[in-house]
Amino acid sequence: MYFSPSFLQNSLYVVAAILIIFMIAIIIYKIKHNVKIWDRSLTLASIVLINTLYSILGGFFDLPYELSSVVTGGLSLVAFGYIVVIIWDFYKQKKALNK
Repeated sequence: MYFSPSFLQNSLYVVAAILIIFMIAIIIYKIKHNVKIWDRSLTLASIVLINTLYSILGGFFDLPYELSSVVTGGLSLVAFGYIVVIIWDFYKQKKALNK
């Protein structure tokens, strides 16, 4: 299966736009309901957004391959770590509620 580079670049724009809209909506919701704004899920969304924006930047500028690999790979690894931490917190909360 082949995806053209322009399709992949346009997909990054759509993903970034959706993520930014989603983050703004969540922040507005948290402000209206007096909930702590910055938490693990917002940190995860920010890391994914930075990774997406860096990939978009790579479409405009010829960035070194090694740098791109390190940045996007590192950010992806950090994002995966946050996903594991969030799932572990849900598990602990569920276990605490069952006691």
